Amino acid sequence: MRLVWLVLCVACVGAADGARILAVLPTNTKSHYAMYGRLIQALANKQHQLTVVSHFPMKNPPPNIDQISLTGTIPEITNNLSRQQHSLKPDFIRNLEQIMKECIHACEMVSHLPAVKKLFNSTATFDLVIVEVFGSDCFLPAGRRFNAPVIGFLSSVPLPWVNEQLGNPEGTAYIPSYMVGYGQHMSLWERFFNTFAVITAKMLYVYKSQIPSQSIADRLFGPGAKLDTLAKEYSLVLSNSHFSINEVRPLVPALVEVGGLHLDETQTLSRDMKKLLDASTDGVIYWSFGSMSRIETIPSETLSQIFEVISEMPQTVFVKMNRGMLARNLTVPDNIYTMDWIPQYATLCHPNVRLFISHGGLLGTQEAVACGVPMLMVPLYADQALNARAMADRGVAQILRLKDADKQMWRSALHELLANHKYKENALKLRSIFLDRPMRPLDAGVYWIEYVLRHKGAHHLRSPALDLSLPQYLLLDVIGLSILATITTIYILHKLFRYLCTRCIKWWPKEKLMFEKRLFKRNISFFMCILWKYKVKTN
Repeated sequence: MRLVWLVLCVACVGAADGARILAVLPTNTKSHYAMYGRLIQALANKQHQLTVVSHFPMKNPPPNIDQISLTGTIPEITNNLSRQQHSLKPDFIRNLEQIMKECIHACEMVSHLPAVKKLFNSTATFDLVIVEVFGSDCFLPAGRRFNAPVIGFLSSVPLPWVNEQLGNPEGTAYIPSYMVGYGQHMSLWERFFNTFAVITAKMLYVYKSQIPSQSIADRLFGPGAKLDTLAKEYSLVLSNSHFSINEVRPLVPALVEVGGLHLDETQTLSRDMKKLLDASTDGVIYWSFGSMSRIETIPSETLSQIFEVISEMPQTVFVKMNRGMLARNLTVPDNIYTMDWIPQYATLCHPNVRLFISHGGLLGTQEAVACGVPMLMVPLYADQALNARAMADRGVAQILRLKDADKQMWRSALHELLANHKYKENALKLRSIFLDRPMRPLDAGVYWIEYVLRHKGAHHLRSPALDLSLPQYLLLDVIGLSILATITTIYILHKLFRYLCTRCIKWWPKEKLMFEKRLFKRNISFFMCILWKYKVKTN
């Protein structure tokens, strides 16, 4: 029996070799594509034939990768930190609207490209379609168009609308929403606002994303099934999250966590960079706000205060920043080295790096955790407050707000993180938990993609919750039936007790009658009625 099982297993593993895969990845942020690109390369190494639509084409792709370049169709998304947002809308609503607006714009521009139109109108065949899951579902009809199962790539923790699309439990009592910076132990007010945020996010997605996305999809693929229907047909969604550093949450089989799959152990330091790091015996602080947020656009007054605090420190500080974009009146301290690009993962894992000043992006957070480096987190946008709170709760980070922090707050936070050894100890413990897995995240991602291929869409992963209406899913029908049964039972017992007690009254002494009527009105039970009939006296 064991030999038969092994033979079948080997046959199944080989069944996915050489599949034809279409990957439509319209994201225009380098950080997101760092995750997607690693998976694409890994699938190509497994000899699958891929057609990739993206803004970041490979310079020298292998023969089994065909590329449709989107380069130049839309500008790369960046955040200017000097902009001040003035709005009555809560931050989480404004952030969600901005994300959806950017994703819809990307869909609109990509859908007009002749190469993309030609692809979707071609007679090509594919065994699998991979799409990005984030702010729009505009390319979901590609699965129906090519009669292939669909897998989603998600660069963040599970989003509220993704949970609904997969039938994944929401758990707003202990799972903070994507856009709020709460921990898993929330107060009454936080649980109320968290639930409100999840419901609001789902409503915004319908009106701000799905309706305009439907128009784009109908124009590109022709009228067909609604996007909300197609979204319930995902075979699998790979989420860039992990319970060790994000929320502990229940997951349906079709939602798989592969947080950290972008970690590239082959990344190396340049000779000059390694020389600087090796020579920094007092330690190194690495400061980066990722590929989207530019440090040099921080208001000059704020940046001047930060520079003043850094100048007091003995550590060498590496900053991902374009020095030429700084205001002329700013003086960069002597212990700061500025660079346009820094190999982040290799830098963080150098033994002399003692602290990472981060904006709280998920990819950078995963890299710091994998290297065991404490963090000073300055959340700016989207899920960064959520990630920062998760790290602070685990004792590896402190949080500052850019617009509120003064020199003393920066000085205090940096001194605490560098002088208190508990942060480094907690970071090393968290690294051990994060990396302790049965297989590498990248291998897990490839495995589950090939699992869907082997099992022709793996429809058995789909949650039965998707076949239930909202009242059925929330058990409102069961609650209603229970209430009706309870009321009916109480009514019948009331009528029965009243009848029996009325029959008992004719045996009662007249002088007790008025008294017993009062007792009856006070809901005296049938048991008391029997006691009076047989003249049983109670205390």
